[in-house]
Amino acid sequence: MNKKVTKKSAPKKVAKKVVKKAATKKVVKKTAKKPATKKATAIAKVKVFKHKRVVLEPIGTETLPEMVFVSAGPNWAKDIVGKRYANQTYAIAAIEALDSEKVIAKGAKAVTKELLAAGATPMENSDIDIDDEK
Repeated sequence: MNKKVTKKSAPKKVAKKVVKKAATKKVVKKTAKKPATKKATAIAKVKVFKHKRVVLEPIGTETLPEMVFVSAGPNWAKDIVGKRYANQTYAIAAIEALDSEKVIAKGAKAVTKELLAAGATPMENSDIDIDDEK
């Protein structure tokens, strides 16, 4: 009994023909929108407001929920750009103070020029420049 033991070969795989299919649109299921987190909702509700061309942004915290940040403004308000105020009222008061100082300085120059034109002698301790003739 000399039977040869041979390994049985695995059944041969038959190559399948590849058939190209026409391009079809993939259907993408739209998932329902997830509810936004509280933080994302708060960011979306941020309302920027302006007072005399100065931009105020609310940046409330837990301790100071009414805090505002001065993010931009004209050249005369550059001193307060980047500052934070406890609430909108304080920020508006600072803006009004700067604006009134600007108006007073402008008026002082005009008055000094008028006095010089009338023949009055200038004050020695005056810090107002009257050399600008525009």
